[in-house]
Amino acid sequence: MTHQTLPTITRLKDVLRTALPDLKSSSTPSEVPPFPTTLNCWKYVDTFKSVSGTNDIKTCLECASRELLYDIVTDFDVVPSSEPFITLYQFFDLILILSELEISDPQLPFALIEETLDTQPIDSCKRIFSYLEARIERLTVGVDGTKGKGIILLRLCNELLRRLSKSEDTVFCGRIFVFLTKSFPLSERSGVNLRGEFHVENRTAFDERWSQPDRNKSDPPHSPKSTDASESALAADACNRLYAVLWSTQHEFAEPTRLFQKQALDNFKDSLETVIKAFRSSIDEHGHNAPPITTDSRRGLKRKWDGEVKHDELDSYNPKYLTSRELFDLEVRDLVFRRHILVQFLIVIEFLLSLSPKYKKYLEAEAKNRSVQFAYTLSEEDDKWAEAAKKDVVNALNYKSGMDGLLFSRTVDSVLTREKNWVKWKAENCVSFEMEPASIKHVAVSKSAGNNATTLTSSLGKVMGAPALTRVWFDGSLDVTTIRLNTDRIDLPAYRSYTKSIEGYHLDKDFAFTEQEKEDIEESISNVTWRALRIASRDRFQLFKSLDDDLSVKSLIAIEDGVSLGSRESEKDGKKDLPTNTDPDGVKST
Repeated sequence: MTHQTLPTITRLKDVLRTALPDLKSSSTPSEVPPFPTTLNCWKYVDTFKSVSGTNDIKTCLECASRELLYDIVTDFDVVPSSEPFITLYQFFDLILILSELEISDPQLPFALIEETLDTQPIDSCKRIFSYLEARIERLTVGVDGTKGKGIILLRLCNELLRRLSKSEDTVFCGRIFVFLTKSFPLSERSGVNLRGEFHVENRTAFDERWSQPDRNKSDPPHSPKSTDASESALAADACNRLYAVLWSTQHEFAEPTRLFQKQALDNFKDSLETVIKAFRSSIDEHGHNAPPITTDSRRGLKRKWDGEVKHDELDSYNPKYLTSRELFDLEVRDLVFRRHILVQFLIVIEFLLSLSPKYKKYLEAEAKNRSVQFAYTLSEEDDKWAEAAKKDVVNALNYKSGMDGLLFSRTVDSVLTREKNWVKWKAENCVSFEMEPASIKHVAVSKSAGNNATTLTSSLGKVMGAPALTRVWFDGSLDVTTIRLNTDRIDLPAYRSYTKSIEGYHLDKDFAFTEQEKEDIEESISNVTWRALRIASRDRFQLFKSLDDDLSVKSLIAIEDGVSLGSRESEKDGKKDLPTNTDPDGVKST
């Protein structure tokens, strides 16, 4: 840096400090102020260019902004209130405005935020990260995970995650992951394990002394308590073997490629069978946890904490289940622990099933990334075992756990199914999900077609007939007179003609065997009855008021015949009541 640029940096620093009050807002100190949208940003262009003179404005502005940032951060220790954070937010907004105006580099806001996070404790980092969440739309414009400010953003978040505790700062870790999800597209490959590497450094340390049964502390064979003691010793030996078997499978969980060896795969099969049987026996007949096995052989083996923890262990700390033998009985009785282990088995089994010939053929159809494909192919016998083992693990998850276990197993199955799709997408070299927007011409054509399809024509209410009749009328190959002479299709039948059909259906109903046949016949009777009553309603509607609730053709015929018979009888009675006269010729007249 030359002596000519030092005064320029000092003047730019003073200009930046003078511009900070323009970004003040009425927000409370506990929250990030809104972005100053009403600020006239173009006035800064001429100001900074005139101050820089012939020097490189971007380089000088970067140095000036770093010096001003150090002054603001220094006030954090002097002023314990929230005012330094508000000043820091205003400073970041000012640098963001300068980067948007192309006065400074686009990477400068992220670089300054990264340096600030490196100098602050976790509590202050949470407040500074709130600024990133509030300005995510403006900060992540044009972000690419392979270059520019995208690399700085990834490095910033990864360094912050490395500092956080996985058990105490879980919420803050989730905020960072959500922020990354919103910042980068779904098809971004920067966070994808393209080479299919396993975390082989994840080792589980456990006490391997319990892999062999301890027979030295059993009671004498002639003791009165020898029977109870022997049963307790056998149960303890079985629990010790389970302890060694269960924790030894963690090596295969961290590095599943070890199962490509036949001996390792056979040991894994035996371990899975042992674990499932032990987990089932840890639940009683009512679905509750069985009582733990307590023996005196473990009392003298408790290890005391000496208070010394290696520095490497603190740096690589990852929350796990404790592997102490004293806690193992209680862990086996824990439902969450059993589910945790069974899900790990299920993940490894799904990995083995992905190596079957059928699935590899499906995966290699459009595969371009060969690094996630393995040369090992599962044999037919091992493939059948894997399918059966998957069902056994799912049944163990649902064993005497009610609807909660069923819901949990279905959730795990959904997650593993999604993972299969992600693996296939990774094998296809992470094809982008983004689709090109439709052109203006296609949008205009679609709108026009939609408007034409939904617009009613003005002559629609005046057209008589139907399109089918119009085609019949104007079709020369059809004889319309033939259709007119077919009286069976033109004239309505008498409603009484349906009586025989109804009686036939009732007879079929008496000989029906299944309920489905009876329901079908009842539906046919209802259809025929409805047709007959509809025809009768044209000229016999006055008789329907006498049907009450019995809407049947037989009742309507009875009512009609009764009315007709009654009218004829009344007519006969009227004729009998009239006086009769005898003519001289002997002829009676009325």
